Formats: sequence, structure tokens, C-alpha cells
Amino acid sequence: ETEKHLENLTKLISNDDISDELYQRVDVPLKVLEDVNADDRKFLACDHNRDGDSHRSPWSNTYFPQLQDGFCPSEHLRQLELHANEVFDIYRELYFGKSTSVSSVYLWDKEANSGANNDGMAGFSGAFLIQNKVDNGSYWNSIHVVDVGRIERGGMCEYKLTTTILISVSPSELGTESTRITGSLVRQNDRECKISSQDSSSSSIGSQHIVNIGKFIEEVETEMRKEMDSLYIQKTKNVVDMIRKDTMKPTQGQEHTRVLNEAVLAMAMNRKTKLSGK
Repeated sequence: ETEKHLENLTKLISNDDISDELYQRVDVPLKVLEDVNADDRKFLACDHNRDGDSHRSPWSNTYFPQLQDGFCPSEHLRQLELHANEVFDIYRELYFGKSTSVSSVYLWDKEANSGANNDGMAGFSGAFLIQNKVDNGSYWNSIHVVDVGRIERGGMCEYKLTTTILISVSPSELGTESTRITGSLVRQNDRECKISSQDSSSSSIGSQHIVNIGKFIEEVETEMRKEMDSLYIQKTKNVVDMIRKDTMKPTQGQEHTRVLNEAVLAMAMNRKTKLSGK
């Protein structure tokens, strides 16, 4: 519904710049498309691989629907993008399973480096995406947007990561009752990592970037998954359990706690009275 409303809203806006900004600010679930030029291999559509109404596939580097002059990364960055997709595809299978999930990686040159032959030294940006969807309509979307800085003296490079998780959980319906938990969580992190200078080739630098980004994403996503499970989902479950109680009468455990509290309070009052009488 969010995507439908967003599309209808952009139709009312005649300014393309405002429409693009709106797409960037509103998080919508990822959409799965197929690349007919790469054996119908699936890829994810989002704002980061969109140009107009078309989306670029990371496998064949072509747009669907077809677009003649769509944005594409520089040659070196395109090779790094292919490598990142293969690596991230393995990560997806290990954490989310092969049959229900899809992943895509999109890299682009920064504006200051656009048109240049980016070898990774000057930095770049990228989006690492995962969608895991099951039959009952539940889904997990991970959107990791990373900004890779220029490699400074000493080989240090700064990575800035913005992670957005969109989740929708719809348990199996029992009778006429149903429950759906939907929400999002956004976290921003940054860190510095060292790039080895032993091999200064563009392929070596790119591989080191992929390793650093991969570890960064894994740690952040694991922490956010724990946070959502232990904090948000469990709290929601407790609230729903309290709302759906058939009776407001205290349970045996609650009654036992009440008796203990009254006993402790009585002992405290009795002790206070004795101390006052001395």
C-alpha cells in the first residue's frame, strides 16, 4: 500500500527533483524483478538502482523496462559491483536461505569522481540489499547504504553505514482473529579500517573494501536483529498478551505476589512502630 500511495503522490508532482527526493525519504518494501538477459536471475528494485521508471539489474547492467541512457557505474566500479554481488549472494544464502531470499548490490561513483576511472582510492557509495519473504506474507528487508571515503595516508579509510530494516510478521490466522506486526528500524554507524598497501592494484583495493564492508554489515545487522527480537517484538508480544486476556481477574501468580508484598509491608510497618516506641 505504501508503494501504491507513493506512486500516486508522485503523479501529482510535476517537479522531477521533488519526486526523486520523496522516493529517497520514504522507505518502501523492496520489489523483486527478473533479468531476462541473465537467465531470468532475480534482482531487487529500489531507489538506488532506479532511473525514471526503470531499474538497473546488477547482473547484466541493463535497465528494465529498457532505457537507453540510464546511469551506470564506471568500468572499475562495475567490476567491483559484480564481485560484491557474488560475495553478498553467499552471505544471503547463509543467513536467510536460498529459496526465499534475494540480494542485490549497487555501486555508484561519487559526484566528485563521476566520469573518472574510479579505482577505489577516491571512494564510492553503494547499496547492499536483502529481501526474505515467506508464503504467509511476512517479509524482512535489509537496506544497507554505505559511503566509502578516500584512502588517506597510512592506508586508513572511513566507512559510513546507514542501515534500514523493514519487517512485517503475519502469523498463521486462527479463526477470525489475525495479528500483523509491521515496523522499521534505522541505525547509522561509522568506522575506520586499514587498507593494505602491499598490493596497490585496483582489484586488491576493491576486494579489501568488500571484506571491510561485509564485516561491518554483518555486525550491524546481527545487532539490530537481536535488538528487534529482544526489545520490540517481545514488548509487542507482552502488550498483545495483556490486551487479549479473557478476564481481568488476577492469576494465581499475581495473587501470590500480592500476598508477599502485603506481608513485607506489614513487617516494615511493625518494625517502624517498635522503633518509635523505644
